[in-house]
Amino acid sequence: MKNYIPIFLIILAVIIAIFSIKTPKSSIFISNNDNKNTSQIDKTTIAKNIPDNKNDTITIPINPPTELSYKLKENIYNLRKYYVKNSIFNTDNYEPSEAVFGNIVSGKPWIANDICKNWQTKATKIDGPSEEARFINNPAILVAIEYPFTFSNYEDPSWCKDPISTITPKSLTYNKSTKEITVTYEKLPFSTLGNKSFYTFNGLNAKDLGYKYAYIDKSKSTYDIDFSNEYNISSDIIEFQNFIHLGGSCNVPGGCNNGSPRQSYLEFKNEKSGNYETKNEIIYIKLWKHSPSSKDAKADITEKIILEKT
Repeated sequence: MKNYIPIFLIILAVIIAIFSIKTPKSSIFISNNDNKNTSQIDKTTIAKNIPDNKNDTITIPINPPTELSYKLKENIYNLRKYYVKNSIFNTDNYEPSEAVFGNIVSGKPWIANDICKNWQTKATKIDGPSEEARFINNPAILVAIEYPFTFSNYEDPSWCKDPISTITPKSLTYNKSTKEITVTYEKLPFSTLGNKSFYTFNGLNAKDLGYKYAYIDKSKSTYDIDFSNEYNISSDIIEFQNFIHLGGSCNVPGGCNNGSPRQSYLEFKNEKSGNYETKNEIIYIKLWKHSPSSKDAKADITEKIILEKT
């Protein structure tokens, strides 16, 4: 009997060793399944820091414009990637669109945001925070409102007494469940009715991030916009053409990097009725990545612009 004891102990040790090896293999197998499942999560539209609660609306900080004059194109691309990475449009493989940013020229001046500062001398300001940085630094504002000073009524510089060229939203939020961005502005600085100047929608961010088709849904909008053209963003689905290039509109020798082109179907004057002084007004914009079959097609994302009452 004593002769069987060593054999029994050897068999028992082998059995224990076999089970010890199988256990970690099983754990690894489960972990691989978990990794496989997480790889199916869509990371192309929503940033990692958005709450999981479907009803949550997050507040997005509005970044101030920075100076871009004389910077290298590579540095501007890195700046753009930084702001996109820290936005609701964070992706692992984002690169600035060449159709939007490809014509930027290194080492050139950029038109400044505070263009009114030297307006009396009709000298274009190029030092200080740059106008286009309002959009580059805030990718979540897919469609912005701006005042295109280049096409202003030069004979009447009174508009420069108001903060026209620095129109900036006062708040920005995103609702995950509805995929709706809300951009809130104070009342537009002054009336463009009765003069040659106008406001315009800027779709640079929308185009860069793939949402280049847009339409103002009048059924959900309250702001009675007076568009320059019968064909406009509230009458038909339009495609944003915005890009940045080296142009001569700044009247600086050698040109400046600035936004282009002029899109008359995005140009508008103040509300016809003028009643947004007594109540908030809404502009509801539907955006698509691909040309939709109709205006009624479900949007890929929406932007609600609120103009606050005074």
